[in-house]
Amino acid sequence: MLLLEIASQGVRGLAPAGGRFTLKAGYNVVAADGLLLRRVLEALLHPDPGDAEAIPRAAAAPGGATPRAGLTLVGDDGITYRLLRDFGGGCQLHRFDPTRRAFALVAQDLPAVAAFLAAGPGVPPPDRLRGGLLLAAAEMPSRQLAAGLRGATVAPPVRRALSPEEAERKRAALRAELEKAKAAEAIQSRLDELQSQLFRLEEVSKGGEKIREGLSASEAALADLARAAESLDRVADLDRKLAAFEKAAAKRDESLARLEADRAAAEQAGRDPGPPWKDPQIVGGAAAGLVAVGLGLAGASTGQTGLRYLALLDVPAFGLSAWAALRWVSAREAFEQTGRRRRLAGDRERKVLEQYERDTAEVKGLMKALGVGALPDLREVVGRLADARAVAAEWRQRQESWEASPENRQAAAEKERAQAEIADLERRLADQAGGYQRDARSVEMELERLEVDLASPPPPAAPLVAPALSGPPVEPLRAALERGAASLGGTPAEVARAIQPRVGQILPAISGQRFSAVFWDERGNVSVQGGGRSLQAASLPPIDRDLLWLAVKVGVLEQALSRGRTFALLDDAFASLPDGARRALAGLLKQIARSGQIVHATQDPVCRQAADHQAA
Repeated sequence: MLLLEIASQGVRGLAPAGGRFTLKAGYNVVAADGLLLRRVLEALLHPDPGDAEAIPRAAAAPGGATPRAGLTLVGDDGITYRLLRDFGGGCQLHRFDPTRRAFALVAQDLPAVAAFLAAGPGVPPPDRLRGGLLLAAAEMPSRQLAAGLRGATVAPPVRRALSPEEAERKRAALRAELEKAKAAEAIQSRLDELQSQLFRLEEVSKGGEKIREGLSASEAALADLARAAESLDRVADLDRKLAAFEKAAAKRDESLARLEADRAAAEQAGRDPGPPWKDPQIVGGAAAGLVAVGLGLAGASTGQTGLRYLALLDVPAFGLSAWAALRWVSAREAFEQTGRRRRLAGDRERKVLEQYERDTAEVKGLMKALGVGALPDLREVVGRLADARAVAAEWRQRQESWEASPENRQAAAEKERAQAEIADLERRLADQAGGYQRDARSVEMELERLEVDLASPPPPAAPLVAPALSGPPVEPLRAALERGAASLGGTPAEVARAIQPRVGQILPAISGQRFSAVFWDERGNVSVQGGGRSLQAASLPPIDRDLLWLAVKVGVLEQALSRGRTFALLDDAFASLPDGARRALAGLLKQIARSGQIVHATQDPVCRQAADHQAA
């Protein structure tokens, strides 16, 4: 459960501006006395007839006015409850009815209210509240004196008979309050009626709100594409140019493929034959012919007839050489023709690329402006823009149709009038009620009790003596662990192991790094590591034991908040710490309050600066 509002009247030390504190989830800092806030909250969450004596004695306002308080909370069941209590005897618990948009009475006697709060809303029991969800400066080791733990005499205030003048003043005050209560009830009745009407009108206007939300979302999508729209709108007949881009790209690819095929065929057909003296057939045929001619001349000169016939072999040899030379000439001509074709192919390729660049320059510039690298990406941007414009146009048409409907226009006008009247009535109700307002029936009951008391004055009450506590006083650190274990549902050893990492972080931060670690033994004894040696917690001076106690309590509080969405209550227990330690603790409280709610009663500016919400 979470607290939403605390209202008070006639409680000295707990009187915020306007008579009420507004609270939220997270870390809340409240400018109030922590002890009084704790007593009032305990009296509201765990109502008991004895609270009627405790609260007036502790913080009764001057003039004998009966303290009253109210509390608004959200229970674990998700329902909002409002508790109103007159510490003179009256108590009422209301539950918010979403269908009527008003609070309905649940119970109005203390036992029924206490039982209901413990069931549906999930109010933490007193042991859990005091053990794991409360951090009070009065429990610090330095403030725990043995004499204060043994027992004390408690003398409740004696109710005395009122004098005629006091009775008349109180009767007049109650009658004036009754008139205000009746006026407030009339205003509240009209408010309930208007709230019901506003609820129906809001149901009618939900269609318009959905249309406005859809239009806003479509316009936001268009705004994201504003740069693309600006670039695309500058290009006329975009679809035709995109198609021309695709056609030009296909034509370029086809032409380049054909040129590449022609180039490959030309390369295959016209290879360089090289110089003729490197052709073996030309050189070999010419050499063989010369040898044959030489042998024939040698035979003719020597008279050897057989050698002369060898000269006839020069004919086929020179013929082979001539045939090879003709083939080389043909190959050379083909090679030169291939060179010319290669140059022509290069010129054609350049012309094809130039033509492609001219045909696609505008589309390429658009792609560069939009930051896309391919035509499919450009088409995707064009499609998204077209879809966004179509959706926005459809939502505009829906809004125009909705606004053109006479029923919707009338509902919107009635809604504005109802909201204005509700604001006026709420302002009048605040002026009438202030921070707390009882219902007329409660005031009438108090008037009846006043008349009965005047007819038969009560006897004086005898003082009560609280019994002395037996045994030695409980060590504060051990008590913090035991109460935390009872609140969390475990053993002190389990709680110590659970909080040891967090305590090991908090203690160095708030002790100025004088202590570096905390240890627990099997018997529950606590020791700290400081100055290179281990020190027993019992041997530490009171101020250092306070630091250790604070670290332990904050660790237990974090564990309690992590077990379920609930609230924790702190008073001004950090006042004696230096600025850096308070700042570290305030930051930690803000962190651990994310899983629930912390109400910190302090006026420390460091804590107020770190808080998620401040209630003055």
